[in-house]
Amino acid sequence: MNLPLNKKKSSKVLIVEGGGMRGAFAGGVLSAMCKYHPADNFDLVIGVSAGSCSLAYYAIEDSVRLISKQTILDIWKRELHGSKFISLLNFLKGKKPLDQQYLIDYLLGDKYRIKAEKFHQKNAVPFYIVVSNLQTLLPEYVRASKDNILQLLKVATSLPIATKGKEWIGQKLYSDGGVMDPIPVKAVLEAGYRDITIVLNKSRTHFSKPVGKIVSYLSFPTLPNVAKFLRDKHHIAYNEAKEIINNPPKGIKIKILDPEEDLKIGLTTTNKKSLIQTVNHGWEVAYRMFNAQKRRRFKRPS
Repeated sequence: MNLPLNKKKSSKVLIVEGGGMRGAFAGGVLSAMCKYHPADNFDLVIGVSAGSCSLAYYAIEDSVRLISKQTILDIWKRELHGSKFISLLNFLKGKKPLDQQYLIDYLLGDKYRIKAEKFHQKNAVPFYIVVSNLQTLLPEYVRASKDNILQLLKVATSLPIATKGKEWIGQKLYSDGGVMDPIPVKAVLEAGYRDITIVLNKSRTHFSKPVGKIVSYLSFPTLPNVAKFLRDKHHIAYNEAKEIINNPPKGIKIKILDPEEDLKIGLTTTNKKSLIQTVNHGWEVAYRMFNAQKRRRFKRPS
C-alpha cells in the first residue's frame, strides 16, 4: 500500500515520527498545532508508531471547540505515568511490559474515544499510518478509517520487546512502522510532495547506530529474517531520512519541529515529571514556530 500521488504543486504533508514514550514531545507539538496550525493546513498527514496516536486526534480536531488539543495533553500528562501503561510487573500477569489493551482499547477506544467517523467527512485530511509488513519486509502506508483505526494503532504501537512486536491484519503479519520506515520522508518525496513539515522526537542532528544482535534477536526471536533486517537496515533507513531532512533536494521545502537537544526521556520512560516536561517542551517549540507573528504573553497548557 503506497501513499497517494500528489496532483498539486501546493500540496503540503505532515509527518510525525514515533519513538515510544519520546512521543510525548510530538504530543505537545500537536496539541499546540491543534490551536495554532490545524490539520486543514495539510493535504496529507502521516504517523509512525506512537506519533500516530496523537496524530489521530489532531486529524479530527474541531477548530472551535479544541477538544483534541486537551485530549492529547490529558493522555500524555495524566494517563501514561507510573505503572498504568508500562510495568515489568506485567510479566507476572503473563503480559508484556507495555499494556496495549490499556492504551488502545481503554484510552483511545473508550475513555478518550477517537471519533473516527470524522475521518470520512468530505473535508477531512487523509490520515495515513506506517506499518511494517513482516512477510514482505516492506513498509506499507495505510489510510485510517473508522473500521481500522484501533487495529492500525495496535500495529503501530507494537514496540518490539515491550510488546509481542507483531499483530495480524487478516492474513498479513505486521509490526510498528518504525521498524522499516522510521521517518517516511523518502516515501513522501516519491509520491511527489514538495512541501513537508516533520515532527521529530529526537533532534535533527541525531543519527542512529546499528541495532545490536542481542536486541534484534529479542525483538523478533521467531522471525530471524526480520531480526536481521532490524540489525542491518533500520539504522540506514533512519539516517538516510535524516540526511534528506537536513539537506533537502533542490525544490523541496522541509519545516522541522524537533527538541532543542536530545530529550532525557527514553522509549519506556514513565516518570510523570519527565513526561510533563517533554510535553511542555513540544508545546513551546510548536508555539514559537506557528505563533511567532503574534506578540502576546505565552501560557503553558494546563
